[in-house]
Amino acid sequence: MKRPGFWAVVAIVVAIGAAGNAGKDDASTATAPAPTSTVASTSAPAPSTPAPLPPAPTSPVAVAPPTVVPAPTTVAAPVVDFLMPDLVGLDLQTAQNVIQTNGVFLSLSHDLLGSRAQLLDSNWMVCDQNIAAGERVTGEVEGTIDLGVVKREEPCP
Repeated sequence: MKRPGFWAVVAIVVAIGAAGNAGKDDASTATAPAPTSTVASTSAPAPSTPAPLPPAPTSPVAVAPPTVVPAPTTVAAPVVDFLMPDLVGLDLQTAQNVIQTNGVFLSLSHDLLGSRAQLLDSNWMVCDQNIAAGERVTGEVEGTIDLGVVKREEPCP
C-alpha cells in the first residue's frame, strides 16, 4: 500500500486553507474592535526627568592647513668597508653577531653535512666561510656572506 506523497499532503493543506478564507472579506476583519483593558494605578507618579540643558555656544574652530609631507625617499643600504674576521670555530650565533657589528645584517649559513635547517644558531659551529679571513669586504654585501656549519658535536668535514 502506498502512502500519499509529500506534495499531495501540501496540496490538501493549501486547498483547505483557501476554502476557509473564501467566505471572508478583508473589511470585516479590519474593523473588528480590539479588546481594551483599564488598570487603575495607586502608586506615586514617576519622577520627571530634568529638562535638557541648552547646547553650549559653539565657537568657530580654526582649521589648520594640511601639512605637506615630503614623499619618502629610498635609502640606500649603507656601504661597508671592513676586513673579514676569522669566524671558523665560533658558534653560528656569535659569528652572526660579529658580522652584524661590521654593519652587515643579513648573512647566510648552510649545513655542510646535509640540508638541515639551523633553527637554534648557538647549536651550530662554523667550519668555513665563503670570504676568507682578512679579506677586505666593501660595498653592498647583504646576503653574500655564507657560512658552512655543522652541529656542535659533529666534526668539520
